[in-house]
Amino acid sequence: MTTPQLTEEQASVYVENQGMAGRFDGKVVFLTGAGSAIGIGRATALAFAREGARIAAVDVTTDDLAETVELVRATGAEAEAFQADVSKSAEVDRAVAAATERFGEIHILVSNAGIAKKKEFVALTDEEWRGTIDVNLGGAMHCARAVAPQMISRGSGRIISLSSLMGGWWGWSEHVHYNASKAGIEGLTRGLAMELGPHGVTVNAVAPGFVRTAQSMSVEHSLGPEGLALAEPFIPLRRIGDPEDIAEVVLFLASDASRYMTGQTLLADGGVTLGDLSSVFTQPG
Repeated sequence: MTTPQLTEEQASVYVENQGMAGRFDGKVVFLTGAGSAIGIGRATALAFAREGARIAAVDVTTDDLAETVELVRATGAEAEAFQADVSKSAEVDRAVAAATERFGEIHILVSNAGIAKKKEFVALTDEEWRGTIDVNLGGAMHCARAVAPQMISRGSGRIISLSSLMGGWWGWSEHVHYNASKAGIEGLTRGLAMELGPHGVTVNAVAPGFVRTAQSMSVEHSLGPEGLALAEPFIPLRRIGDPEDIAEVVLFLASDASRYMTGQTLLADGGVTLGDLSSVFTQPG
């Protein structure tokens, strides 16, 4: 595999950061869904790396994950790839154990792995329902349960999960299973915040709006390029979000700046929920 090269912007940031202390120097980040070339996971891994963190990059497939690790290492940060299907608790437990052996205790968990598959509700099978719930919601639970003992013992930690605009705010036709899984993330976040707060662990979530990722660009299972283009004029900031926009919100929740926040879901949607976009996707034809 060819070693990926940093973009001019990434290289510029790297040069600027040389010799500067990062917010996350020495911190270990366990990040799921890190593999996609156009995704929030990779953008978050690189953002943490530029701030001095060590990255345990996790995904169900290895090819794109290896590229993420190479990009992180190109910034001068430490990174290692760990393959795991987050819907399976045994695989998550093994990945957390391996990451802890490699880097030491985990300070920050980012549960980003998720799937969206388009299917009419009346045709939705039990297997399809469980498949989405098990990855999107079950994966976040498995990861939190695996890292929580370390954080409780240490008396500190950050747990951040990715919800969605289509979780606590909007419904999404032909994606009821996705809606339910992302709404569940927000309930999980509040419950964990109550239980882990006395141990110095904060638990929060981020709900992205329309963001240009490999998943959202899928015509088969999501909006696709045309759907995103239809949404753009209705966003007050007049643009579709980039993965880096969401990564910066994740870093805020992982940082000391959010130390008095827990149980919260931060909506990062460019302001789209201030208006009514529903008519765009329900017009005939």
